[in-house]
Amino acid sequence: HCEVPAEQDILLSHDIIDNIERDFLYRKGIHLVIHMDPIVTDDPRTNKLLAQVREILRGLSPEISLHDFRVVWGPTHANLVFDVCVPFGFSMSDGQLASAITREIQKLNPHYYPVITVDHDYVPKETAEPPEAGGATKN
Repeated sequence: HCEVPAEQDILLSHDIIDNIERDFLYRKGIHLVIHMDPIVTDDPRTNKLLAQVREILRGLSPEISLHDFRVVWGPTHANLVFDVCVPFGFSMSDGQLASAITREIQKLNPHYYPVITVDHDYVPKETAEPPEAGGATKN
């Protein structure tokens, strides 16, 4: 996926994504389909909250990354909707992680309701070197 500024012209965002897909096809021979996620980038309240959530995640584990963050502001509460990505073999279950994040966010404000999707990297970071061209491996 590709996060694009929500306030940017959709035709411009679409053109940029088309160029990325085309570059992968012509330079790498990879057919790629990218979807766009519009992200509000010009709201100070949302940006401050995003920084606070990133700090919470760093405190839990520097290996956790965040994407697709948005806030649905309401009169009685705010839904904080986002995805986190954890590395292969991460020590906490999805439920444990979501609960820990929720506890920390609600310390900021008990009227913040996180809606968290936990994504996983399925390949360890310390993988062996890729095989040589033609499928041969080093001995």
